This record gives sequence, C-alpha cells and structure tokens, in this order.
Amino acid sequence: MRKIPATVLITTANNPPDGIPYLEMRSAAERRIAAKGALYFWASQGIQKIVLADATGSNLLTKSEIKEIQFIGADCEQISYEQNSDDVAAKGKGYGEGQLIQFALENSRLLEDEECFFKSTGKTYVRNFHDIYDLVCEAKAASLFWKYMGDGTSMKPWAECKFYFSSREFAIKHLMAAYSESDDLGKGACEYFIFQMLNKNLRTVNALRPQISGFAGGTGSQYFDGSLGTLDYRCPGWLEERAS
Repeated sequence: MRKIPATVLITTANNPPDGIPYLEMRSAAERRIAAKGALYFWASQGIQKIVLADATGSNLLTKSEIKEIQFIGADCEQISYEQNSDDVAAKGKGYGEGQLIQFALENSRLLEDEECFFKSTGKTYVRNFHDIYDLVCEAKAASLFWKYMGDGTSMKPWAECKFYFSSREFAIKHLMAAYSESDDLGKGACEYFIFQMLNKNLRTVNALRPQISGFAGGTGSQYFDGSLGTLDYRCPGWLEERAS
C-alpha cells in the first residue's frame, strides 16, 4: 500500500437534530453506514493521518475499529462537540460545517502542527485521490479548490465544498469567514460565498478534477460521479502556491 504523508479532515453529523433545512438523509443509521464506508476507503488509500470531526456529539468508530485502521498504518483521531442546533437550523448545513471545521482546527492534535490539510465531507471519498495528491505536490500548492460542476450541466457560481485542499492560514483567514456567511434559507449556500471569496483571493487555474463519490445528506442519493469529458482534466479552480 502506498503511504500518503497527508492529513485528511472528515466532517460528519452522525445524529443531526430536527429542523435542518434541505436534509433528506436524517436516519442516524444510514448516515453512519455511509460515513463508515467512505472512511474505510480513505484508510485503504494509505492516508497516514485522518481526523474524524463530528458536530453532533458522537463518534463514528468504536475503539476496536480505530485499532483496525491503526493496524494498516493510519493515525485516526476522533473529536466531537454538540453544535447549537438552533443556529444550524436557522442557517443550514454549510454554516454548521464551517463551525465544525473551525472546531477541528482549534482542537485536533493531528491538525495542530499541519500547515495544510485535505477536507472531505463525511459519506464521500475521492476515487482518484492519489492523482490529486500528486497534483498538489507538483503544483507546490498551499491551497487548491475546484468549481462545483455537478453532472456538468450546472452553471451556478459555486465552489466545490465536499472536497478541497487548504492551508491552515488560508482557512482561518478567509475560509471560515465565507462559511459563516452561509444562509441556506436566505442569502445563499456556503458554496456561493466560498466561490466569491476564492475569486477575490486566489489565482484561477484549470486542474485535474477530483472524482468524488458517495452520498449526499441533502438529497439522500448518490452524487454524480461519471466522466465530464475534458473537464475531468481541465476543471476550473483556484490555486494558492506555497511560499518559496
């Protein structure tokens, strides 16, 4: 197994409270099974550091499951807290995820000393992750984000928020503020505000597209993960290069 010296932050909401807008997958059992399936894919890719951060005060894995993952060479850390359900119900999933990422940056022992990290929304994984990791290394990227493409027919001014690569500094300085503006029932989703923020702060590029698979909590269905032709290799995105 190829070892990847990277940290992947996986965000989950294993037991979401009632009243969250645009959330079809509400069953805790369904959410945990889908999240575990994605998590085991990440572990099998040789990731050396995995942070499981949950916003609903629960852990995804048992102690024996953690040991199983450690046996194949991954350091897997679980952290959780209980979000303010009223805030998340009022502003939506994107706002809640931003709060969870901030919690992870402030409380994870694995993220504490990391300059950069990959972030993946729970219940999803990236089938071509090794290629994406190589791209990050070759481009000397500190941060790399992609435009939301959906099934290729979407023209929305959205960023892809299920998966990205970010420097800790960029996340704290810019990304958290964009997430905090998210308002699913009002001004717009986090994808819109992050799109606007990226256009203001990073250089636009065309890059290999991450092939994201898994389940959407919003619809309860699988994400589209087919080919988009030339967009698979020249997907619009944003790059922050490492300081030389």
